[in-house]
Amino acid sequence: MTQQASGDSFLKLSRDLFRQKRYAEAAEILQIMLEKDPRDEVVLEMLGMARFYNKEFQAAREIFERHTKQNSGHAQAWVNLGAVLNRLGEFRKAVEALRRALQKDRKCAEAYYNMGIAQRGQNLNTMAISAYKEALKLKPDLIEAHLNLGNIYVDMKNMGLALRCFQTAVQLDPDSKKARASLEKAQINQKNARHEVSPFGRLVNIEELDRQNVETGPRELDAAGRRAERELVQEVTRKVRSGTKEMLPMLEETLHSQLHRLERIVLQSEARLASAENLESFSQTLGDLQRLRTVMRDGLAEIREHLS
Repeated sequence: MTQQASGDSFLKLSRDLFRQKRYAEAAEILQIMLEKDPRDEVVLEMLGMARFYNKEFQAAREIFERHTKQNSGHAQAWVNLGAVLNRLGEFRKAVEALRRALQKDRKCAEAYYNMGIAQRGQNLNTMAISAYKEALKLKPDLIEAHLNLGNIYVDMKNMGLALRCFQTAVQLDPDSKKARASLEKAQINQKNARHEVSPFGRLVNIEELDRQNVETGPRELDAAGRRAERELVQEVTRKVRSGTKEMLPMLEETLHSQLHRLERIVLQSEARLASAENLESFSQTLGDLQRLRTVMRDGLAEIREHLS
């Protein structure tokens, strides 16, 4: 048996073990293969996944970090690194890794999905919502994204949107116990909330108005609250600054040149309109600009929500 045939045989065996959820055994085989060929990216990726599924998160992190250093252009490697960092609770680092993934592949639904988890982990709910929505634009049948998005709406007391998310998840997979349980719980919460609503009007409470007038002075925050607020502002500022740096070249160069090309095509013969390449590039640029605008808008909304 040749070395290549032997490698293929071990790789097949590892995949069979994956299907049987025997991740520790698969990892042992993949580790031996990696020692023989440290540059084999397929083995490297599978070994990281075996460690991840076996809940060896620190070991998985080391493998995925090695993968990104070996091939910094591999989008999926950055996504995998972001996913394991989320499991380790290192949400800020996860965001950085997932940004790198999206720089390589702007249409990676998994990157946006994991970004939503990372931003939710930092209590940046509006930005997490935006990330989940981007994931669902690219992959509408991503059930976990619908469920996670619904859970955010539940926390925000927006039961109407939460129900819509859970209903979509159930439609996509009627056998999903998790989706059905989430939907039933949301329906119960909505029903209880309706019963709690008083049918009678209520005049303004004068004492409450007086209290509000007294509290219009400077806010008093303890050290932890001030630190959390400072970190929130710094995080949003960094996102806005990063988005602005990415947006400016698009507005000044890319968008201008694409509009110029489209104008020339329209003014020329109809035969030139047969190719959709220029229109697709223009649409993608508009989509990128809209995404960046959403990130900046949601970041500022997050600050406003915090201050309110």
